Amino acid sequence: MQDGQITRRQLMQWGAVGAGALAVTGLPATDALAARRPGVRVTDLGPGVNNFSLAAAIPVGNKAYIASRNIDPTRIIGFDFGTEKVTSVTEGPGISTQLLAVDPDGRYLYSAIREYDTAPGPGFIRLDLSVADAPKEDLHSIPGLDPYAISASPDNKIFFGGREPRPKLRQYDPATGELTEIAVPDPDVPMIRCLLATRDKVYIGTGASLGATPASTKAGLFVMDRATKKITSILPKEFAGQVEVRDVALYDGTLYVCSTTAAGAAVAIMDADAPDRYTLAQSKQSFLRLPRKLGDTMYFNGAALIELTLSTGKFREIKPEEGDFGEIWGLWIRDGKVIVVSAFGLIFEVDPGTGSDTSWDLIEAGAPIGPQLAMSVAADTHNVYVGGTNSVARHDLRTGKQSRVLATSEAKDILLHRGTAYLAQYNAVGLLAYNPRTDDEWTRKLADLPPKQNRPHQIVWDDRHQLALMGLQSDYDLGGSLMTFDPKKGTTTVAVNPIDDDQMIRAVVAHDGVAYLGGQNGASTAGTLVAWDPVRKRELWRMTPQAKPTGITGLTVLGHHLYVMCFKGDFFVIDLRTRKVIHSADHGPVVPDYGTLLADRGYVYGASSSDFVRYDRRTFARTDLVALDADWYGIPRAAVDERGRFYAIRGRNLIRIEVGRR
Repeated sequence: MQDGQITRRQLMQWGAVGAGALAVTGLPATDALAARRPGVRVTDLGPGVNNFSLAAAIPVGNKAYIASRNIDPTRIIGFDFGTEKVTSVTEGPGISTQLLAVDPDGRYLYSAIREYDTAPGPGFIRLDLSVADAPKEDLHSIPGLDPYAISASPDNKIFFGGREPRPKLRQYDPATGELTEIAVPDPDVPMIRCLLATRDKVYIGTGASLGATPASTKAGLFVMDRATKKITSILPKEFAGQVEVRDVALYDGTLYVCSTTAAGAAVAIMDADAPDRYTLAQSKQSFLRLPRKLGDTMYFNGAALIELTLSTGKFREIKPEEGDFGEIWGLWIRDGKVIVVSAFGLIFEVDPGTGSDTSWDLIEAGAPIGPQLAMSVAADTHNVYVGGTNSVARHDLRTGKQSRVLATSEAKDILLHRGTAYLAQYNAVGLLAYNPRTDDEWTRKLADLPPKQNRPHQIVWDDRHQLALMGLQSDYDLGGSLMTFDPKKGTTTVAVNPIDDDQMIRAVVAHDGVAYLGGQNGASTAGTLVAWDPVRKRELWRMTPQAKPTGITGLTVLGHHLYVMCFKGDFFVIDLRTRKVIHSADHGPVVPDYGTLLADRGYVYGASSSDFVRYDRRTFARTDLVALDADWYGIPRAAVDERGRFYAIRGRNLIRIEVGRR
């Protein structure tokens, strides 16, 4: 980047405001017609999160091809290292892809994309890179598959697979256009996690990082003979019982297999012709992927840029000169340098010898920003924060500007307390903090999440104990945990499986020193409510309000009443003095899936992807206030500022809701 260019922060502040204005062209700033009752005023504040984030990147010649994440539609861009500009933008189906593969000639770029009801595909596509604008060609529909792995063989066959029942290895033959299902390496594992195709073999890594059940098998490493379709397990014994084989690479007859042991992430360095001969390089990282070789060194994405010196077995972390790499979705070697493609929308060229780096901002280079699906929303007097993917948007209520806060991965929930935003970050990133009075565009890390408790759901403030409480889920072992954080001391505690070993902590509310925990399991067949002492870490009482549990997704307290919203709309009010259910109702018409609750100034309000509603404090009757039709990547929520103004998502836009009190 040249001297005198505007900063990324300025670009996002100005560009996001401009994009927001374009997004609502033709609409009045205030749309009172959306309210079903008088006394409700709705103001459209533009896109909740406007950004270009990404989830896949590969090199082709002197270009990088990069696929967007959580933007509708998916965009695959070409970035030219020579001109430092984006030279092509191709739109695809769906909202994201993690999968890009190029054929041996470098002409066609293939991608497999999950097909949604709202974006049915076809999900298997390719781009013709021989044409300047890289046009898309639809190849096949792949309904029911959540793709996670793709590989092109030297003889120009494309192999891919992912998460589905009995995960299938698929092969596409460009010569015939035929797509075939050729193998099921393990019928009991939830997903094919990684693939590597050679001229005569396909290496298949499997795992259970998503979609696991108590009966699921986990990490697997198989080799399939392409001629006979015979499948053989070659999993190192140290990886048995671990969650997954995350990645595999082949250099000069040696396989580099990334998985974990009880001590952390590790790499098995295997003889491809005799897989039982291998050595193990053990790291302290939580995961390793994208193994790339440069001489005597290997480079990995390990929640950072990780270097392994093969001759010594020593690992080290390489950091950028400014800021953070964040999530790394592209990694390769170019002219003796390490190219790192960050989900922040940045490309770094790292000199491993000196540690110096050069960076390019893809938005500055011409990557198109767009409104992401929101994951969280929080508000105080001056700011509204909307969590997205590798970005949190800060809406300044005084100026109307939107600026970007760079936060690794996904802000599943946000707590605002005394001007600081506490970000509960998936996947196992931890608890992050941001305060616009002291921080620029980067967040600060406050605490790690507990081991294997990787998916936050809700973070709330316990005023009695002056603690932040975070409900978590384990994608690996089922169950969940309650984590506490003391901002003054910087300390954490954790209670693992306070409900049971099957239920996550989907919802949390704190009242008078008691944490109320709402449980749900992956099958939506459990929904236990537990009253919990967060300091002594002990249960006070429990109940299951539903006759047929679906899971508790929203909790709040008003006076001596605990309000409970369940998956798909079952609603309960519990008298905390008697611990009895005093009211129940079915609000399924306005809670099609997840519903959440909050209390403010003597009323209880609810939010879902469908509606923003209010509940009468005496009769508990529902009043529908605003139709939302919101696009969420997670659990729909609403927030309220100190002035009693509410903030929610309608479509992909942030709206302010002002409700008359009567």
